[in-house]
Amino acid sequence: MHVQSAYRGALLAATLLISLIAVTPAGAATGRCFGGSTGASCNVVYGKVTDVNDGDTIDVRSGGRTLEIRLRSVQAMEMTNYARGKRRGPCHSVSATRVLERLVKRKRVRLATQIQDGRDQLGRFHRAVAIRSGGRWRDVGEILLQRGHVLWMTSADETVWNARYNLAQQQAARRGRNLWNPTKCGRGPQQSLPIDVWLNWEAFGTDATNVNGEWIKIRNRGGQSLNLGRWWVRDAMLRRFTFPRGTRVGPGQTITVFVGRGTRRPGVFYWGQPRPIFENANGDGRNLGDGAYLFDPKGDLRSHMLYPCVVACSDSRRGAVEVEAHPRRPESVTVRNVSSRAVDLYPTQLALGGSAYDFGPDSVLGPGEEIVVEVDGDPSDDTRFRRHWGIDRYMLPDSGGSVRLRTFSRIDIACDSWGDGDC
Repeated sequence: MHVQSAYRGALLAATLLISLIAVTPAGAATGRCFGGSTGASCNVVYGKVTDVNDGDTIDVRSGGRTLEIRLRSVQAMEMTNYARGKRRGPCHSVSATRVLERLVKRKRVRLATQIQDGRDQLGRFHRAVAIRSGGRWRDVGEILLQRGHVLWMTSADETVWNARYNLAQQQAARRGRNLWNPTKCGRGPQQSLPIDVWLNWEAFGTDATNVNGEWIKIRNRGGQSLNLGRWWVRDAMLRRFTFPRGTRVGPGQTITVFVGRGTRRPGVFYWGQPRPIFENANGDGRNLGDGAYLFDPKGDLRSHMLYPCVVACSDSRRGAVEVEAHPRRPESVTVRNVSSRAVDLYPTQLALGGSAYDFGPDSVLGPGEEIVVEVDGDPSDDTRFRRHWGIDRYMLPDSGGSVRLRTFSRIDIACDSWGDGDC
């Protein structure tokens, strides 16, 4: 019995090895993920680009065969016609393809991966692609992000690119380049209306059992109604939610798109996703993140929120408010305006022990005013200056902890700690 088990185990191992060799590009070697002499190590092969399929997919001849390469951790707008000379697609899709073609067509490229057989469900090899320029290898995905032609699509498996790609995307967004230019596709509907977008990407408790703990909010800060019919929101993947005709957001009003399933009602929509879609950026060293993107019917990106913030991460409310925790029962947190001007806490949240309290629209504090958020109690009993977290357990351990007032992109505005806690 033991001999048969050992034989079956050896046979299985040999089969897996043969399978791995069959799908691994020939000539793979170990090298630095970004070239040079320092940094993380990757599996590296070289080849020559024979074709460019779209803004994030190319064909590379390497080791005697042609590999379809999907650029690691970036997402271009999808085309509808891929035929050369007849390329068609939504705004930004064809231009991204042309830029990628100018960068890599018929050039020698360096393909890097942290995973020996990193492939997607279509069988395409996921690789970071680099070209030789100025005597060094330059990452093509990073170039496309810097120029604003693609979105960063975080990877939980191959994480070495995440921090650099997030930085490149946020720098391009700040400069308003290409995708980040709200009139790039032509002047769109209600172009002058100021619109805010933010999302909650970390549901309370276990994400998988609280899909609607993830949501996107859209606020009209203008003086006239915003007609959102046929506009759409998306994440960095290809998932999108299109607003039905007749969707309107009044001046100063907010609507919410919950990620999961539910019954639509005024101001509330449900994406219908079966599972959470936003990565949790919890500071675990993988540098995960994502964003919420609002596009108008012309294809212009009109508003967005990227997380975690890594560029221009300041907030005008920092120093204007202070937070004070009260860990003794009854537990509560006080947010106080210590400035000489009015401070609007919407949208911000208090973060404490894996839970968050989100401030709503009626959260403006005048000079010297404060809001007390009690941990327990019924939120239906809220008043302007006394709110209820609605948690039926103790949240502020007497031994120590911290509570933060922060934006949804993770900019800390104020913090208080007690005991052995630390801000």
